[in-house]
Amino acid sequence: MKPGQREKLLDLMQRYGIGYFDYAGPDGAITLEADRPEQDHAPIVAPKPGIFLWSHPIDREAAIWPRRVRSGEIIGWLKIGPLLEPVLATEDAPIRRPKLADGTLAGYGDRLF
Repeated sequence: MKPGQREKLLDLMQRYGIGYFDYAGPDGAITLEADRPEQDHAPIVAPKPGIFLWSHPIDREAAIWPRRVRSGEIIGWLKIGPLLEPVLATEDAPIRRPKLADGTLAGYGDRLF
């Protein structure tokens, strides 16, 4: 690994909320673990009860975690009977993983992220 690449990788990992990186290739192997704060965004809670979905039911791609989100971005859905209500990010921040499993019943005020 060239000088400075390790620090650059660690900086990118912290910027995008990635805590662990492991790579093995023909030139060698590297494993990095970034120091991450316990919580780097405000809690996002369910505004009403419903079935929490990580992605829209007609979206064929699985949700990717962790990822960086922007304020107002849809990061999940609450299924309330036949309706779907979006769950929005409250700030620009890295989101690691939802606190509830996909398809789990969420009560009013339950922490989603």
